[in-house]
Amino acid sequence: MSTQTTVERASKRKPQGRAGVVNGKLYLSQGIVRDLAPAHGSGGQFDTIPIIDLAAMVSPDPEQRALEKLVADIKDACTRVGFFVIRNHGIDWKIVEDAFAAVEEFFGLPLEKKMAVHQSKSPSFMGYEEPYYTNVDRLKRGDLKESMTTAYDPWTDELGIGDGVPELLIRKNLWPSEEDAPKFRPAMEKYRNVCLSLMRKLIKILALAMGEEATYFDRKTTYPIAGIRALYYPPQTTPEDEETGLGAHTDVQLMTMIAQKPYNARSLQVLNANGEWIHPELEPQTFVVNLGDMVARLTNDTFVSTVHRVCNNGTDAVGRYSLPFFFGLSNDELVSTRPQFITEEAPLNPLYKNPITGYEHYNNRMRIAHHEHPTAEGKSSAALPYGMTKIDGELVPGM
Repeated sequence: MSTQTTVERASKRKPQGRAGVVNGKLYLSQGIVRDLAPAHGSGGQFDTIPIIDLAAMVSPDPEQRALEKLVADIKDACTRVGFFVIRNHGIDWKIVEDAFAAVEEFFGLPLEKKMAVHQSKSPSFMGYEEPYYTNVDRLKRGDLKESMTTAYDPWTDELGIGDGVPELLIRKNLWPSEEDAPKFRPAMEKYRNVCLSLMRKLIKILALAMGEEATYFDRKTTYPIAGIRALYYPPQTTPEDEETGLGAHTDVQLMTMIAQKPYNARSLQVLNANGEWIHPELEPQTFVVNLGDMVARLTNDTFVSTVHRVCNNGTDAVGRYSLPFFFGLSNDELVSTRPQFITEEAPLNPLYKNPITGYEHYNNRMRIAHHEHPTAEGKSSAALPYGMTKIDGELVPGM
């Protein structure tokens, strides 16, 4: 079905059930409403996903002009698209290949072995999800995918502080047994560490693109979000109103970095301001990077957290493995919009009036998206307890 037909059909019904476009607004089932054309800035004005070379960032002795060009390229991608593809990133691709081999090993287990580490057993949404466990677009069947989520571990992070992380903020992982999946845990931990190392460099470039010092995020990411969600999307064989790979959504954290196998799978789709779904074009050994909601909040939507989805359909669709790495602030860090992004031409988004911690934002989104989870909306509090909130890594009295 063409994009135009999908948009036309969605525009004729009320904004309930399946996410869709109604009167120029995009309604998403997680409580998100977006104008396709943003109120200010150039967000959504793209028909391709830019490819950015990170050689200057990972070089031990980069030229200043090359670094300045990289900052400008990142700023352009973040303000227009919210997505970009990275190459020359410095990651040994053998680590990525080993991670995919481990993911295939895990998803190849009998269902009862995978259900032994099901997400319903984790208060922090770690673990396995079977096909149709989520239904982001509220379709008849839901999201046709398997996933296995694991979280940051301060004891395996080379810069981690171990016992210095508040107990509440530690997302305890559910690992398959070593006997069932011997490759999985070591491969995921190695993949996490190389992604984290790269993201700690890229976040400095993002800070410069925002007009901040390169060190702006350092004290805000003492124990960062560094989650991996291993995914398998089988080919879809039913109509669009039955199921999809993953419904339209935005990401929660600062940035997401995605490897996929096969690299040229065309199932990830990014929504532009014209209501068109655009496919990133990946080269071998490259990652897709996209911004999340926290960057949009920091920049008053000048840097865009762009709606995207996974539709693994079409006559040439094949099974797609995906390894998104989600990077974010320490979960107790309070996030407010930076003043340079609030102007007469771009007044503060009313949704950003009250600062929020990553803990509250993440849990609010997860509780809505995972409505059958034991901690779903209405079943528990998403708020960070009194006395735990920090700004720039320091506790704030009275919060």
